Amino acid sequence: MRRTSARLMDFALALALMLALAGAPRVQAAEWPNVRDSDALWPGAPLDNPQWPAIPPGELAKIPTVPAAPENARDQASEPSKGAAGTPAQAAVSPSDDALATGASLDLPALKAPPVRVPEPSRFAWRFPPEFAFEGGLRYWYSTGQNRFGFTNGVFPYGNPTSTLDWDRVNGHSGEIFGRIDHQPTHLFVKGVLGAGFLKGGDMDDLDFIFTQTSFSNTTSAVDGNNLSYAIIDIGYSFDVPSAGVRYGAFIGYHYWREKMTAYGLLCNADGLGNQLCPAGSTEVPFSTPVDVFDTTWNALRIGGDARWRLYEHWTLSGELALVPYARLTNDDSHLLRGDLGPVPNIVSTAWNGWGGEAEAFIRYQVGPHFELGVGARYWGLFTDKGAVQFGPTFSPDYPLTKFSTQRYGVLFEARAGF
Repeated sequence: MRRTSARLMDFALALALMLALAGAPRVQAAEWPNVRDSDALWPGAPLDNPQWPAIPPGELAKIPTVPAAPENARDQASEPSKGAAGTPAQAAVSPSDDALATGASLDLPALKAPPVRVPEPSRFAWRFPPEFAFEGGLRYWYSTGQNRFGFTNGVFPYGNPTSTLDWDRVNGHSGEIFGRIDHQPTHLFVKGVLGAGFLKGGDMDDLDFIFTQTSFSNTTSAVDGNNLSYAIIDIGYSFDVPSAGVRYGAFIGYHYWREKMTAYGLLCNADGLGNQLCPAGSTEVPFSTPVDVFDTTWNALRIGGDARWRLYEHWTLSGELALVPYARLTNDDSHLLRGDLGPVPNIVSTAWNGWGGEAEAFIRYQVGPHFELGVGARYWGLFTDKGAVQFGPTFSPDYPLTKFSTQRYGVLFEARAGF
């Protein structure tokens, strides 16, 4: 009962409010602009066409106008746009219609953005992939070297060794190219050296012994001419410590090394048996005549490490050390005046259990963002004391090889670039 009474009371209040609003006087809405007819119209103007501002017709001529746009731009702007059916969507605008009271004009040339020229990529433009680092360059190696050979025939009264050949002070001049590529995400790298040159200078001593190791023959020949060649390829893993300017790593690789030397002439030296075969100091063969060609080839496995330190802003020190746990030797010896040994090469030596060591160090100065000049030193030495020696023309039997070694060391000059 109470709820029903409340609803009737609310309805009565709403009805009374509606009746009060209906009887209130209406107010005329304001129009814009709110200008009186006497102020807005000039004499003769129609009463139903109010204008703003109120400017007599004579005053319009005194308002300066902006010059019209160029003819081609005005024609383009005034051309009516076409609708979908080909009918004008907007009336054409004449120059006189554009001159507004403010002096503005719609006849403005269309703004055009300057063409953006995108350079075409050069067909020769190539950049090293960012995940790789490359360094390489050229070197000159001035070196000196020596070869040692000895064998025994096992026949009394000859000694052990029976004969030796010592090639000493053999100078070398070689040029080489080198390079290294690092794959920085995996820290793997590949590096290599390829070189060749010529040998000139030095001497070769040929000695033969009896069982007391007393020499019964001792001769010297001059070394002049022929060549050397070499190649190294290494694969390794490295670390960089940029904050300390240090890079170090380990590698395993292959080394090919060949030296070919020619000896000229034959000078007799004093021996242990009173020079029964040739008088001491006599030249048995002129030094213009080649008497022996020694062609030595090593194929070696090398294992080592390398490091690089940045000393100062432009100075860098680097080095590497490699051990050779295994090396194979082949040597072709051609005694050119020994017709009894048959065609050359008439003495062949082989060995499979060679060993040795190799080292080099450089100091470099950075002369540009990607360019360095350096100087360094290098040593290579390979040795064996077991093998076989065969003499022609039958090349049988095999005689024991008692010693064979090849060593070369010298100074290097390099120009290096890095990216």
